[in-house]
Amino acid sequence: MTTAAEAKAELNRRAAASSARAQAVAELNRRQDPRSQASRAMDDQIEADIRATPAAVPTQRTRAALQGASLGFADEIEAGARSLSPGQTYDSAIAEIRGGLDAYSADRPIESLAYELGGAFGPALIPGYGQATTGRVLGRAALEGGAYAFGTGEGGVAERAARVPGGAIAGTVGGAVGQGAVRVAGAAFNGFIMGARAALGPRGATVVQNEIQRLVKQTQKTPDEIVQDIIDGKLLAENETVQMAVRGYRAQGGEAATEIGNAINPRPAATRGVAMDELRGGLGGSAPGSQASITRASEAATKAAEREAYGGLEGIAATDEAIASLKDALRRVPSAAKEMELKILADEGTAPFFNIDDAGEVIFSRRPTLMEAESVRRAIGNRATNLFRTENMGGAGDSVSNVEKNLRSVLDDSSAPLVGVRAQASAVRTNRDAYQAGNKALVGDVNEKLADFADISSGANAGEAVDAFRAGLMQSIEAKAATGSRATMISNMMDPTKKEGLLLQEVFPQDQLEGLLSKIGVADEAQKAQRLIMGGSPTTDTAQEIARQGLGVSMADVLDAVRGNPLAVARLTSKIFDKVGNTKLTDAQRSQVVKILVSDDPELVKAAMTDQRALTGLIAKVRQISNTLASGTGRATTTAGAMAGGAVSGGLLSPSGPQ
Repeated sequence: MTTAAEAKAELNRRAAASSARAQAVAELNRRQDPRSQASRAMDDQIEADIRATPAAVPTQRTRAALQGASLGFADEIEAGARSLSPGQTYDSAIAEIRGGLDAYSADRPIESLAYELGGAFGPALIPGYGQATTGRVLGRAALEGGAYAFGTGEGGVAERAARVPGGAIAGTVGGAVGQGAVRVAGAAFNGFIMGARAALGPRGATVVQNEIQRLVKQTQKTPDEIVQDIIDGKLLAENETVQMAVRGYRAQGGEAATEIGNAINPRPAATRGVAMDELRGGLGGSAPGSQASITRASEAATKAAEREAYGGLEGIAATDEAIASLKDALRRVPSAAKEMELKILADEGTAPFFNIDDAGEVIFSRRPTLMEAESVRRAIGNRATNLFRTENMGGAGDSVSNVEKNLRSVLDDSSAPLVGVRAQASAVRTNRDAYQAGNKALVGDVNEKLADFADISSGANAGEAVDAFRAGLMQSIEAKAATGSRATMISNMMDPTKKEGLLLQEVFPQDQLEGLLSKIGVADEAQKAQRLIMGGSPTTDTAQEIARQGLGVSMADVLDAVRGNPLAVARLTSKIFDKVGNTKLTDAQRSQVVKILVSDDPELVKAAMTDQRALTGLIAKVRQISNTLASGTGRATTTAGAMAGGAVSGGLLSPSGPQ
């Protein structure tokens, strides 16, 4: 019976024969090809070159790194895993893996060594790996060196064990040397950082932080006051004492200049908008839209309500007492009769319901209604107002006003509903007049405007009339805010000696005034800062401020020194000598400073002024990196030592004798 091995051999023989026949047929076909002899010679040369070119050795980077990380046992672990597959034995797998590693090492010795040592470094990145005393470090190096020598050895247990002593000894030496060298370097760097902190003292942990603190010192404000300014809507860059420094940053160009323009240019409009919203809240309510449109809509609604109320009195005949009083009033004030004639003709297109003969007697063509009598009363009242205000005829105005009052009294007695309707109409007219007074408050003598407001505040229907005056003032402010004088108007509002400031102090609701002035102050500061920072070409002051950047010298330092303060002189001299040999702030540093100066984040600004955690965190990070490097480098040098030590002791202690 044919065995399995014999059957397999027969199959291999038949396959080889079939391949030979195929090659022979291919060669015969090639020789019978009608192409030229030169072409066939070229094909032969190409085939010969291909056969002569050695095959490239595959890289084994991953396997080499895993060998280092696993102390030389990765090849055996992989072989064990592959042997679980059908048709694969442990011996064949380990032979293939080690053959590939050996070929890689021979073809690329430096690269293969680098990957294996890099793999040995890897476990040091595991948290807590490097935290050990010197004794434990040396003990671990001995164990790892011995394990690596055993893991990379070949042959039986005895042959591999012979490599352990040399690997342990050389691994201990290599680990100690590597770890010690890195720790020395880390300690030196750590000492440098600590020395820098001692030298900086309270000035800050970084050049950027030091520059921010210099600028804050110029403001003569505490960090808490600066933070409150940010909360209130201000920017540190807009502080009057800092503006020239920001202008200096802009003059130097770069990313910092771009950031300054992006932050500072929109600020006047944005802060004015906030202030205008606050003004509307106190003067004209919080409804959307301009004050003019709000007031027009409100006035139209009020007039419609007035017409509706008076409409209920249409068609009601006047009483005999009312008709008698009406006749007497028309006779005494014939100019009111003329106004009524024009009104009736315009409204109805007809002649009036009365006539005045040559003797001055009033003749009614029909019985007047209550509403017609009320219209005559209003015409007489208008005539009295004109005599007072326009014609400067106070005596005549008083007499005509008395006629109006008498007629009003009779009409009120004759109709109670008329009293309520007239009160409503009077309120509408009073509010209209107050609104117009407020709308003209920014024009003319401010003392007269304040007197008008005082009269309105103490007159009839004072609550609504004051609101109307404020609404009219708001419309005037909005109109001015749409012109080129808006910046001046904002500044004037902050000045209690200017018209705008005086009016706000008196007219704006007192319980909201402080909040309004704060927001107007922010807007005023923003527009002044924008003009100084972004306007014009650099000046001498700008150049001097640029020279102080990074120096840690504030204007207060200079002034104290000029006044002869010996401590200030010593401090200023020290800072100047510290600056010698140093350059100005770099573009990146200026950009970082500017980001803080234009920030509206109070916590960020506070950290830049006071936080020392950045330097503390840096020192901690340096120590962590130093420990990791010490552990990783120590493990890598342990592996390198074990490579050499294992080979030496393996040759000396091998069961077969010294090699």
